[in-house]
Amino acid sequence: MNKRLDLSVSDNVLESPQRRHFFRASAGAAAAAAMVTPIAKAVASGTTQRTQTGINGKTVLYVNGKIYQGGKDSQAWNEAFAVTGDRFSKVGTTDEILKLRTPDTLVVDLRGHTVLPGLIDDHMHPEMAVENQFNVNVDELSTTWDGFKALVKKEMRDNPHKEWVFGGNLDYLWDDGSNILMFGQPSHKKILDELIPDKPAFFWECSGHAALVNSKALEVCGITKDTPDPKGGHFVRDENGEPTGVLRELAANVAWEKWIETLPSVQELGDKQLKPIFSYINSFGITSVSEVWSREKYGRAYKYLDDKDDLTVRLAVYITAEVDFVTEKMKKTAFDYIYNHKDYNGKQVKILGVKYILDGAAAGQTAVVVEPYERTNGYHGPWRNTPEQFKEGLARYDAMGLCVYAHCAGDGAARLVLDSVEELRKQPGNNAKQLKHRVAHVAMVHPDDVDRFAKLGVHAEFSPVFWYDMAAIRIVEQDIGTHRVHKYMYPMKPIVDSGASVSIGTDWTVTPVNPWFAIETAVTRRGVGLKEGPTMNAEEHAVPLETAVWMYTQANADSQQRGEEIGSITAGKYADFAVIDQNIFDVPITDVHKTKVLSTVLGGRDVYLSSRVEDILELGNLTGDYENNMTFSSLGRNF
Repeated sequence: MNKRLDLSVSDNVLESPQRRHFFRASAGAAAAAAMVTPIAKAVASGTTQRTQTGINGKTVLYVNGKIYQGGKDSQAWNEAFAVTGDRFSKVGTTDEILKLRTPDTLVVDLRGHTVLPGLIDDHMHPEMAVENQFNVNVDELSTTWDGFKALVKKEMRDNPHKEWVFGGNLDYLWDDGSNILMFGQPSHKKILDELIPDKPAFFWECSGHAALVNSKALEVCGITKDTPDPKGGHFVRDENGEPTGVLRELAANVAWEKWIETLPSVQELGDKQLKPIFSYINSFGITSVSEVWSREKYGRAYKYLDDKDDLTVRLAVYITAEVDFVTEKMKKTAFDYIYNHKDYNGKQVKILGVKYILDGAAAGQTAVVVEPYERTNGYHGPWRNTPEQFKEGLARYDAMGLCVYAHCAGDGAARLVLDSVEELRKQPGNNAKQLKHRVAHVAMVHPDDVDRFAKLGVHAEFSPVFWYDMAAIRIVEQDIGTHRVHKYMYPMKPIVDSGASVSIGTDWTVTPVNPWFAIETAVTRRGVGLKEGPTMNAEEHAVPLETAVWMYTQANADSQQRGEEIGSITAGKYADFAVIDQNIFDVPITDVHKTKVLSTVLGGRDVYLSSRVEDILELGNLTGDYENNMTFSSLGRNF
């Protein structure tokens, strides 16, 4: 798999003034005069302002393509569509769409390329991506110990004003001090003390459920041998009772919440940090995302960008529950964010609900399971947000019309959500049926509970990345046994077939943001690109490719309460779509992950254009039918 987060590989021409020169250099006088397509106009203008990339209400005809309109059952295809302003105005054959042309109509020749509705990721963490990218950006798949030391040295040299050295993501940390696999160094504060003796340091584990800190951070936070564990968390200690620097669950928040106070201004968060992250997301054909663990300052940053029409994604936001903080200051800030959530809504931002984290991660026996862990004396795993906290919050926020979204790694946590919603629906005046409270990840579901999602109106959101045969699953297999891995984990097909409300997300930055990985592996239930070998019960739990794509488009749009606005290429909906370099329905399923996006369009305006445009755009030698003074923009040899 690729790196979790690497903005250096983003090739969005629209974000790079250095790459715009070729448009002016290659365009002759006639071409320059015709340079008014959404793509060409935006790039040639030399501006990065998003308001310049629209088409000012004009109609653009996209023809000669393979248009996958979307849909769960009909799987409709067509050849062309018209976009007027920010919406699809007509879909049909190329001949039908060309009949709409007028002397000043813009026409884009798709040259047989496949177009999909804009992809929607229903579970990710752009805020965590910001915090990693603009500090010490570590990748557990590729960063070596020497590389890590170099990154830390550079951070301390380039940013001496920062109070903390902060970053992520490290490979799995171990309670017994065993080596972090990526480094070959122990899971212990001493490896950070060696590099960072005088400043507090904090590094997230890749799961997001643990962190490693140095001795200075423990000192600043007042964590000693005698400090009790916070509720919902654990300070890992050595045989002498001394903290090792590994902090699990809400114990990590003790340090993290101190670091949060050092975040930059709302304007800097928006303009300099969130915008590059969203551009990176756009490069995968993604036009809408759900941020499912949001902090208040980011809520202000989203509103700031939205108000000036500078967001390149549509955002569904779930606010971090106040019980997921340990300091009174952060609890109050979260509480106020939730109760004043309507103040943060905008044209492209919707605050939909509140996020609880019921248990930990699938690996390491921190998920709450129905049946005990293997080789334990009846151990079922620890709660992070307790059942009592969850049930209280569920009732309170249901009454406010807010959806409650629960992280569940184990089938015991998923069962708690189902049981709690069942109880709630017996109460007069509840909104549970309309809100469809949610289980995040649906990583593990007891077979007895599979049909309860549809019966109770509980939404199932899948994060299908950890397929067989992967290292993390091997760890889980030791904890719960092979039988439960294959029968209980990610039962996508039976839940979809039951008629439950479903969606799909990556959980990025915990896993790669690349949607083509998730789409492929939802069908194969093997690692990316693997053509043979064992699967994670593909016979019973795999879904067809059409279903996986439906989940990434219309089902996710429905989940974000925007099903009438986005999710398919349909007249009247926002013109959100992606042009890709291969027809994923024609290639072997194990090649789907190789898909590259050529262009991403949000509401009729270009938000991503691949650097491959230098090879495929022939502005200096425009071709096409100019009868009746039609402006026909050829997009080159292969596009």
